[in-house]
Amino acid sequence: MKKLALLVSAALVSTSAAATGYYTDNKSDVKIKKNSDGNHVSVYQHSPGKYKGNSSKVLISYGSDYNDVDVSQYGKKNRSGVYIYGNSDHNYVTVGQKGYRNNSKVNIGYYADYNDVDVYQKGAFNYSTVSVKAGDWNKAKVKQKGNWNYSDVDILGENADHNKVKVKQYGDYSKSKVRIDDYYGGGTSYNKVHVRQSNNDYSNVYIANGSSYNHVYVSQY
Repeated sequence: MKKLALLVSAALVSTSAAATGYYTDNKSDVKIKKNSDGNHVSVYQHSPGKYKGNSSKVLISYGSDYNDVDVSQYGKKNRSGVYIYGNSDHNYVTVGQKGYRNNSKVNIGYYADYNDVDVYQKGAFNYSTVSVKAGDWNKAKVKQKGNWNYSDVDILGENADHNKVKVKQYGDYSKSKVRIDDYYGGGTSYNKVHVRQSNNDYSNVYIANGSSYNHVYVSQY
């Protein structure tokens, strides 16, 4: 078992806008690979108003368990990607973004169980995707505040059971899509989905292919 604690700040990863293809003030890339357990990764990025913003990528791969990832971004435009793959269990991911445009992507893949994902976005335009493939007992929470909010949550794979998804959207226009599906073989059962939206809203929940005993709650105001 390998243990590692990482703190990445804007001062360490700051680059000029001309040096990055994404035109960001700050760019961070963290990789933890192969049977890496009990790691804590904390990324903090703050960009002045004259720059486009921040970009962060965290990769934890192959048999990585009990990892804690915390990403905080403040800037005009924020982009975060967290990727956990291959029998990675009991991981906890939090992403917080405040800016004009926020984009968050969380992928947990291939027999990933007991993972917890929490995303918070505040800005004019918020976009969040959470994908869990072939996993059980996972939890995903997305909270968005802004003029335009979009959330896409996928729980996919063989016997994707006992997963919980909560989406809260507050703003002038909100769109939420939740998909619980199986494309390997075996039903998706005992999943719970909660969607709450405040104004001018659209919600789509899709549960298919041998799905049983699922509960879906949608509240629109």
